[in-house]
Amino acid sequence: MNVQSSGKVKRADATRTALIEAAERLIAEKGLADVSTREILQEAGQRNQSALQYHFGSKKGLISATINERTTQIDVERQKMLAEVGDDPTLRQLFEMLILPLGALMKEKAAGANYLNFLSQAITQPNWELRRVIEEFNVVGMLKTYDLLDAKFANMSEKERLTRQYVLFDFAIMALKRWCLDEKPVRSLDDILNFVIEGSIALSKLD
Repeated sequence: MNVQSSGKVKRADATRTALIEAAERLIAEKGLADVSTREILQEAGQRNQSALQYHFGSKKGLISATINERTTQIDVERQKMLAEVGDDPTLRQLFEMLILPLGALMKEKAAGANYLNFLSQAITQPNWELRRVIEEFNVVGMLKTYDLLDAKFANMSEKERLTRQYVLFDFAIMALKRWCLDEKPVRSLDDILNFVIEGSIALSKLD
């Protein structure tokens, strides 16, 4: 690759990153319905109206890519945890693998709040499907963790199993988001992570 081509690639990568970060900030602040593609472009410092379409196809594509960017980043830690627990983890270990990797991001409250607030907006969309998103972007650790969680719910119908998993996911995201948005939270970060893990275990066992 020559210097000119390398420069174009770097600029394209920088544009893509800027759009993702702008979308995450704006949607976290204003909500999905109230953020236009024009605002995202302005926030990202992009004058070219076709930049978003070029990189993501549409606003929906940008939302999926934004979720994937953070989720893949967090998934690195989850894959390390999976390697340590083996193929028959306990229910607690499964929820720890789903929830604890978020803790690293939440140490920076602004970054954690933006991501979790953004995600809480995304999950309210009519066509949102968690499993479809993580399969589409091949989020390896999360896919493996949910496959192992499927085995724990093997006695349930597919509809009941997926409904339960979505409820657990929504509970975790909303509880952690509220902690990030609280200027003076009563619980420490470790306490809220443990609270969500214990809550997820309890919810998973309800008939």
